[in-house]
Amino acid sequence: MPLANNCPLVEVKVSKLKDCPMLMLGRLDVKKFQEWSNACHWYLKHSEKKPEEIVRFIADGMLEPHFVKWYHANQTHIDALSLDKYLTEFAKYALPRKWEHGICNTLLSSKQGNKPFADWQIELENLNALLANTKLTCCLSDASVQAQLKANMNPDLCAKLDNTNLIATTFPDWICKVTELDEDLHEENACTQCLIHANNAAYPPTCTQSPSLMGSSVNANILRLLWLTEDKKRILKEHKSCTQCQVFYCSHTKDLNKCPMKINNTWPDPKNYKTLTLEMALAAKNKTVAGYVYAEEIRDDDMDSDSYIPPSDPPLTGQHMKAMVELSSPSIPSFPISVKALLDNGCPSTVISDVLVTRLGLHRFPLPKEEDNLMSLLELLLHCKEYVKLELLAGKGAWSSGVSRAKINVSLPVPLLLGIPFLSSKQIVLDVHAQTTIDKRTGFDIMAPPPPRSEPI
Repeated sequence: MPLANNCPLVEVKVSKLKDCPMLMLGRLDVKKFQEWSNACHWYLKHSEKKPEEIVRFIADGMLEPHFVKWYHANQTHIDALSLDKYLTEFAKYALPRKWEHGICNTLLSSKQGNKPFADWQIELENLNALLANTKLTCCLSDASVQAQLKANMNPDLCAKLDNTNLIATTFPDWICKVTELDEDLHEENACTQCLIHANNAAYPPTCTQSPSLMGSSVNANILRLLWLTEDKKRILKEHKSCTQCQVFYCSHTKDLNKCPMKINNTWPDPKNYKTLTLEMALAAKNKTVAGYVYAEEIRDDDMDSDSYIPPSDPPLTGQHMKAMVELSSPSIPSFPISVKALLDNGCPSTVISDVLVTRLGLHRFPLPKEEDNLMSLLELLLHCKEYVKLELLAGKGAWSSGVSRAKINVSLPVPLLLGIPFLSSKQIVLDVHAQTTIDKRTGFDIMAPPPPRSEPI
């Protein structure tokens, strides 16, 4: 007769394997019954008692009054039973009615999920062992347990198993080999997670909140931008500025759809935002000119006009001088990024795009105010507030620039612009006619590096 569910569970005490186990006061459930069954079998194995007399000793170890009354009422019959038959009759009396149905449902509905296969398989086999010890007709055979494991295992493990020519002659052998496949899968997933973390470090998420969210109560801890006042709008309009990125004298005032922040649906960082003033606009107007320009391609319809001039020597349009270089960073040392760097001996600074800095995960340093002094040839501001330190490689590492500094610009149209400071300090000589960029110290041509030498085998 099972006790009420609000009663505490019994405790099975075993001091030594050769000593008789004790079943303390409390309610018996299926798992506690399994503990009692195991303790009884250990006692039979390690004690010197005869199998036909083992039950009378074990029965004296039951201290719960309901179990004592049951034993005393049937003592002669129980003492004559074998251990397995005693456990079967004790289960009929002490366990809830139709308890095996709950165990069968748990066994048949169990799924591996994200558990290690070895742990999940042991759980199922323990449940099946409970049935085998008391309800032999309800327990599953090895073939049924194998089918149950195969049907409810993790989908990734199941796919790996299907793609593997697994040869196993016995159920334990099958368990061992599937466990090895599961461990291999966990190692692959761990490596994938490492790559994902490295990628997240190299490409951190940008702020994508719109102004409407900035002023709402979505999250009280998020810094928000205030709406532009009429005075600020007037300052932006008078000084050829963008109302989204709020950069004075930018290159996209006539077409705000070309604003980098509008294209990427981002907004100024509230942490670094400074209130717009007339002094800032006037200061932005007096900036140094950066000497890079872009030439548009000649259209076919130009050839039909009277102003078309046939190509001559020298041509009207030349090619920019670009070199393929590699950059790496502490966050992704094993995966250097290759970019085309524009070499310009008319630009007074070395400049890198904000997007490339974010990809590389480089540490940003605050730029001195007097160095925020770049403008394009159209007198449009190239706003720079930070700089980075970086090292360039060329020719698969055959040439290294050493550590250089570059200003960060959000709207830079090229990934990297190598200006006068870089070309001078590295003694790079640009020959526009020969299209070479040669390091005077080593004779290495950055634009046309020699092919790597093949090592003898």
